[in-house]
Amino acid sequence: MAFRNPWKNASERDRGQRKLLLILLLNTVLFATVYFTVAQYFAYIQIIYLGVAGAFALGYVLYNRGFSRRRVTPEQLPDTMTAEEKAAWIEDGAKRFRKSRWVLTVLLPLILTFLMDLVYLFVYPSVEKLFA
Repeated sequence: MAFRNPWKNASERDRGQRKLLLILLLNTVLFATVYFTVAQYFAYIQIIYLGVAGAFALGYVLYNRGFSRRRVTPEQLPDTMTAEEKAAWIEDGAKRFRKSRWVLTVLLPLILTFLMDLVYLFVYPSVEKLFA
């Protein structure tokens, strides 16, 4: 079986999603490395990471207006709006969602770093005791 290049003949959307995935993976490795390295010397790194993650999450939700414009059809909007206003309203929601996708490449690695720390703190010692 011949090697198939996954980048060849990929649509622009697929390339964008692969790029976001690569950035997500790199940020996860970077944030976890920094977190576990700095945690050995500085006890308040958890508070800093939690504050940064909370700020990014809050900013993401506020910028996307609480996701109230997600998956809305023109029929669901009030009759007092014109068709142009409805289209502009829906397009604004979609545009905001596309423009804020980069925030997830920071927010998800921060959350994954906390999950790794929880596994290290609570699951790993229990498993270690089983095999000791």
